[in-house]
Amino acid sequence: MTLIAPKATLPELREVIGSVDELRRILTTIDEVRAAEMREVAERYPFRIPRFYVERVLRDDPGDPLWQLALPGKTELYDAGTERWDAFQLAGKMVEHPRWIQKYRYEVLIRMTNFCSGLCRYCYLKNRENIEGFISHADIDEMFEQAEQSGNRAGLREIVLSGGDPLTVPGEYLEHLAERIERLNGMLDRRVTVTIHTREPVWFPNRVVRTKGLLAGLRALKPSSYILHVVHPREVTPELLETLVVLTSLAETGDGGRGRRPLMMMQHPLFRGINDDAGVITEMYDRMDAGEVVVKPYYLIHPFPDGTLPEHRLTLKESQAILRGLASAPGTRVPLLTVPTPMGKCVIGPWEELVDRGGYYLLHTKDGVPVEYTTGELYDPSERRSDIPLVMTVKGK
Repeated sequence: MTLIAPKATLPELREVIGSVDELRRILTTIDEVRAAEMREVAERYPFRIPRFYVERVLRDDPGDPLWQLALPGKTELYDAGTERWDAFQLAGKMVEHPRWIQKYRYEVLIRMTNFCSGLCRYCYLKNRENIEGFISHADIDEMFEQAEQSGNRAGLREIVLSGGDPLTVPGEYLEHLAERIERLNGMLDRRVTVTIHTREPVWFPNRVVRTKGLLAGLRALKPSSYILHVVHPREVTPELLETLVVLTSLAETGDGGRGRRPLMMMQHPLFRGINDDAGVITEMYDRMDAGEVVVKPYYLIHPFPDGTLPEHRLTLKESQAILRGLASAPGTRVPLLTVPTPMGKCVIGPWEELVDRGGYYLLHTKDGVPVEYTTGELYDPSERRSDIPLVMTVKGK
């Protein structure tokens, strides 16, 4: 897969590390054996990491668990990379376009790019059928011309911007997208909200706050919420907290200073040996609470069935036990435990009884679609593909 970088200044290019040898000049404890393994992985999967993250988040210690998430490791070579996570979509969706992903009648996800400033080694999209490059004006116009003409447009309530990372997209495209969303809103009885999923403030916060075109595009978009991808307490840096102040303050510089501030939320996938402990997650919440911007814990994500390496996987009951350790906190600090499946997210409570029905738990997506989720540590999303309903029906209807 080709990952095309946005136009960057020379200083920005120097702030992103793209080779193992360059990385070793900072993390001097990477020995030659580990370096050779990393080079082998980098031949198959791209490797890129912002200098900020290496210097301010990682430790120069092979025992640092965050190395497993941010740096290439040999076990990645055993990840088949075959899961097409966006394969199952709503029959009769509003728009036919490779960037338009629609599993629910009321929500669409737009893949703005396949580029991120840093590459999570567990990402389920790193070698999948993901459209390359950045969204274009033509892409935006094609999608929204279809959306405006769709007989289902009245049911749309939310547009989720994802990727790659939407905060790496040049601002001019965000501004054009904002224009088309506003035009669509003029045809509807209620406003379609915009949610942005991002990890860029964790990877490369300085780039976010200094990129004027990006900030202008976000100001035009007026997102209702951001969902930050944060995995570990050390990722909550002072620079991240300052970036959140900048992003929420954009509303004050538009609409004559009367714009509403976006809701800030965060999500975190669970990994064995890294953040599979309620105490670690609580420390992350405490550090986030030290900033000026209130950030609501949103999703505690059970490991994805593909992309998450075997040594990091948890059973569903283990993930639920972590949620139980968080459940007695104030309600604003208790996340939802979500279980990703190709049919959509399933949510389970801290004290919900998981019943083994002969090798699987019966879960349901938020729309009531039944999911036979295997009781083992690894859920195989391909095992019952022939039984997966392509039309998402609500149970009882």
